[in-house]
Amino acid sequence: MIIFVLLPVTFYVTAQRQTEYNRQGDEAMERLDYSAAKVWYEEGISNCDPYSINQLTSIWLADESMRISMRNVMRRCLDCLTNRATEFKDSISMNKLILYYTEGIGTYKNEAKVNFWESQIALLQNTSIVNGRTSKTPREKVKMKFFAGYSASYYAPYGLTVGGVGRTVGWYLRFRTNLSFQDFSETCNSDGSIEGGLPGSLPNWTKQDPDKINFLMATGGLMVKVAPSFFISAGAGYCKREAIYKVEKISIDEGRSEGFIWAKYNDKKSSFDGVALDLDGTFRMGKVLYGSLGCSLLNFENISANAGIGVFF
Repeated sequence: MIIFVLLPVTFYVTAQRQTEYNRQGDEAMERLDYSAAKVWYEEGISNCDPYSINQLTSIWLADESMRISMRNVMRRCLDCLTNRATEFKDSISMNKLILYYTEGIGTYKNEAKVNFWESQIALLQNTSIVNGRTSKTPREKVKMKFFAGYSASYYAPYGLTVGGVGRTVGWYLRFRTNLSFQDFSETCNSDGSIEGGLPGSLPNWTKQDPDKINFLMATGGLMVKVAPSFFISAGAGYCKREAIYKVEKISIDEGRSEGFIWAKYNDKKSSFDGVALDLDGTFRMGKVLYGSLGCSLLNFENISANAGIGVFF
């Protein structure tokens, strides 16, 4: 049998309420005589009476004119609540502390303290006692959210990203291309010569920009949730870029054209293939849409900026 770690606060508070000072304080509260009620409830603070603390807190919230005269007693209430929350792991006291630090009751407003006690309550709710031993209650399984969207980069304006994210960790797969698949029969060097030594011909090498560029890239990796709506992803894969020219073959012996061929320019910056590395940040916009920005390192030499947009489903 599992017994959750909660003190029998209701019974204890009910018992404390029967004390004379609490009864007198309740009668004053019914008359809306907050000054008299404060005096009676204050007697219970020496015993850290939870009911007295609760009623004094109600007076503080109900009548702002009482706050100056209540500063000292509310600081004592704060000390009592802190002791109960720390020593007895009392979730009711923890919730009261969150209220005190949110509203500045008996202390200054302190967001860090609010976050701390909220985390303590969350930790307490995940803790149970089984056969006299403390154990962690299994965390509720989080169904993986899948996503898909459009992805583009400097080298490839067309792409697709798919993936899924669980509680904190996920995965992605990405494919990009420029939809150019031009075939070629030869490879040219920067001096205009054709590799393989085609006898009796040479290319007419005059153009600065390639006629065609073939590009494709496929990567995959991990995504990590670093904030409720922000993910960091990193991965690796393969990339290939081919700069292709339409060149004219000229017969050296006869000095005439032998037609045109498609040739790949053999230069590491223009034509390359190798490892591709991704690093992206993904921003979730609402429950459905997301946007991403990042960059890719291609063949350890070229950097390509990229962006994307898509949906969770």
